[in-house]
Formats: sequence, structure tokens, C-alpha cells
Amino acid sequence: MSSPAPATLDALFGHRLVVVTGKGGTGKTTVSIALGMAAARRGLRAIVVEVEGAMRVGPALGRAPLPYTVRPVAPGLDALSVTSEAALEEYVVRQVRFRGLYHAVARSRVFGPFMDAVPGLHDIIQVGKVYDLHTETVGGRPRWDVIVLDAPATGHGLTWLASPLHMMEMTVSGPFHVNARRVHAFVSDPERTAVVLVTFPETLPVNETLDLYAGLGPFQPQVACSVLDGVHPPPVLPDDAWPAALSRLETLPEWRESARLTDRRMRRSRAEGAVCQRLESALGIPVVRLPYLPRTPLRPDDYVALAEVLEVGGLGR
Repeated sequence: MSSPAPATLDALFGHRLVVVTGKGGTGKTTVSIALGMAAARRGLRAIVVEVEGAMRVGPALGRAPLPYTVRPVAPGLDALSVTSEAALEEYVVRQVRFRGLYHAVARSRVFGPFMDAVPGLHDIIQVGKVYDLHTETVGGRPRWDVIVLDAPATGHGLTWLASPLHMMEMTVSGPFHVNARRVHAFVSDPERTAVVLVTFPETLPVNETLDLYAGLGPFQPQVACSVLDGVHPPPVLPDDAWPAALSRLETLPEWRESARLTDRRMRRSRAEGAVCQRLESALGIPVVRLPYLPRTPLRPDDYVALAEVLEVGGLGR
């Protein structure tokens, strides 16, 4: 397979929507925030959108959990937390222009079961809100240049992207069909929407990333890159020099424990390198490495540092 074309922030941020997905717990939110900050640092108006009522972005940046209202969270960067209930209320009220009617219906005993019974309804309502953000304007130009979506994890991320098409197939005609068609045209357009796959430099998460990529089907051409989050720095000594050094250090009692810890670190580095090469070879797309940061939780300055890595040593090169 030929080497992947280089990925750049300019190319990635040439899309209006950047969908960040991957296995849960691999750093999707971290990467989403870092990408949003990188966009803002380049003078772009950016917003990070979390869905399904996630409340991670605000606290990650030292702020309160986000409501269903756009809030500034960093210089040049806005954020929003979306739930299907709030998005549906906004949509219905915009259509019927009577909030009291919506509340009366929403409190009925049949409303909740109806929402749960319609396949993909929760998803398409939230995808529709992202589309609405894309259409917002200020002074005749888009309100945001880049929308970074902290999307659902792995399998649900697939159904989330495909939900507009599924709604089109179910409705055939009518306002839901028309709106779903518009949204599908947006999220499936490789000129407007890009996908970023996030994973850890470990075998199981990488396997799930490869499965996710295979399952993307028609969305595969929209995958811009994969991000390996939490990569340890390379060892000081080259692999071929370490065995002799280890043998010598193990004979010195005061260095024995340090030598074993270093050996463990060398082994991890080799494993991470092999995983990265496997991912790059299998996907044929750029693989960007973000460094391991020892703090949990991360501090707001850590996200700035990760944005700088994307600019200087990752996507920015």
C-alpha cells in the first residue's frame, strides 16, 4: 500500500464539520477539545459539540457542565451540549410556534415510549441540531467556520452518522423526510464533513478502530486521519543498544530496579511503535500521535499543549 497523503490542519479545517469518534474512553473528548483549540488558534471561529447529554467539555476546561446553550469555553472557542429532548423541543416549537403545546404533549404518557419506539429518532434529532449549527449565520457569513463534533463511541457512532438516511427510508416523504435528506447530504459530503478516528496505542483499541473503519462503508473516504492518544515518548537508547546496557545495569544492585523499569518502558515503546505502524498500514491514512500526559484529570493548559502538538508535530506539519 502506498504511503498515506500528509494530513494538515488546513485540509481538515477546510471541512465545516469534523466528526471525532472511536472506542469509548480512548480520548475522543480530549481530541475534540484540542482540535477546537487548534482551530481557534488559527483564527477560525470554532465550536465543540457534545451529544447525548454528555457533560465533559465544560468541566475539562474548568467550567460548569454545558447547558443546551452555546457558551464560550476558551479564547475563540464555543461549546454546546445537545440532548435529543432539548433538540426535539426546539424543532417542534420552531414548527408549531407554541411551546405550551409541546410541553403538554411531552408530559403525556405516550410521548416517551413513542420517542424510544421510532428507530434512530433520538439520533436524527441530534444530528439535525448539528446541521442547524452549520446553517447559522452572523452578518451574512457562517457563525462558525468549524464544528467539531464529539460523536458517540464506535458502533453507535456508525448508526449516528447513518441516522438521516434511515429516517429517509422510513418516512419516504413529508417534512421529516425533507429535513433528513438535507442533513444526510451534509454529513455524507466529503467536501463538508470529515471523520477523525481516535484510539489508544494498544492492540484491542486498535482492533476496534480497524473494525470501525471497515463498518463505515460509504463514509470511509471521509476519514481524514486517526489519532493515537496517550503515546509515550521514545526511549533514550536505541533498541539495539539496550540489551547490553540492561545486562550491565542488572549486575549493579543500586541500578537494578531502575533498569527493570526502563526495560518495561522500552518494551512498551516497541509495542506502541508496532501498533502505530499496523494502524497506518491497514488504514492507509495519516496517523497522528498525541503524547501521554500523566495527570488525571487534565488541566485546561494541557489541552492548549495538545493543540500545539497538532499544529507543530502532528497535523500541522
